[in-house]
Amino acid sequence: MKMKKMVAIMLVGIMTLSLAACSEKSDSKSSASDGEKKDSYHVIYLTPSTASQFWTYVGIGIENAMKDIEESEGVVVDYEVVGPAEESQTEDYVTTFEQCIGKQPDAIVTATLAIDATVPKAQEATNAGIILNFVNCGIGTGDDGANEEYYNQFYYCSNDTIGEMAAEAFKKTMDDKGITEGVLGMNTNVENEALNHRIDAFREKMAEIAPDIELTDTYYNGNVVETAQENAENIISTYGDKLIGMYSGNNITGDGVCNAVADSNVGEKFVNVAVDSDDIEIQALKKGVLDAIIVQDAYAQGYKCMENALLTLIKGENPESEKQVNCPPVVITKENMEETEKQDLLDPTRLQK
Repeated sequence: MKMKKMVAIMLVGIMTLSLAACSEKSDSKSSASDGEKKDSYHVIYLTPSTASQFWTYVGIGIENAMKDIEESEGVVVDYEVVGPAEESQTEDYVTTFEQCIGKQPDAIVTATLAIDATVPKAQEATNAGIILNFVNCGIGTGDDGANEEYYNQFYYCSNDTIGEMAAEAFKKTMDDKGITEGVLGMNTNVENEALNHRIDAFREKMAEIAPDIELTDTYYNGNVVETAQENAENIISTYGDKLIGMYSGNNITGDGVCNAVADSNVGEKFVNVAVDSDDIEIQALKKGVLDAIIVQDAYAQGYKCMENALLTLIKGENPESEKQVNCPPVVITKENMEETEKQDLLDPTRLQK
């Protein structure tokens, strides 16, 4: 009996030591993952649209930041781009987000046009230890700080600022063309809590600086160029000579509106202002079909988003002091569009490495 008791005591002692050793190894692994620099990182860019030039411009900034960090920090990034073809495919976006989480990457950089459906996915990714950064369109407007506990960092361009600057550009062009009254057509892509700020802020600013101008209801197009063109054609035919101009809340809408304006006989006393740039809008600006574009720095937003994600992984903490960083837009017209800085904003492919 004594021998059995001694063996039992020895076994308990061995098990205790083993558990202590395992605990020590686990603590060591946790500490290393939190602060130790790895040789390589897996990062996914989940884009809202693989077909949109705007999100391609964001992607160029993301890739350039990746290359710069690889060189400066001596790491390798396993990088992939996924996402639906069109912005309107929000269900596919959410499904792809779930698939990204399942891959357990080190970081996901993304933008969403489906806030409510994305919030639980963002929470799931963050809880899984994935560094999640949003660019341009997050799970809040940026100005409100909503849901910031579910992501690491958000680089955006204030949609309120975009709307206000668009209204100011519209009013300036009105004054230049001697327009004092009439109807203004309102167009945008999808009804979205964040993007609606571009419309609401425009309306509020126009009411302040041009109270005699009547604004139509907002025509939504589902982010389809053909639908945007049809909407614009309907506005033109409905209001006729009373119509003094159009405002487009994004580049896809701007494409359709520019097509409609180019095909119509609206005359020289017509103001056309849009948001974001692509090839169709750039050509429309050159030809005078479009008077001004409120251009976000898509490249800088993408660059900062990836740079921050990688530095957060490498340093073990977010280098930014604020979770939301506003990157202001710029007004580009036919008069200033040939400036080098403006050319880089209009076409970030010039910056691709």
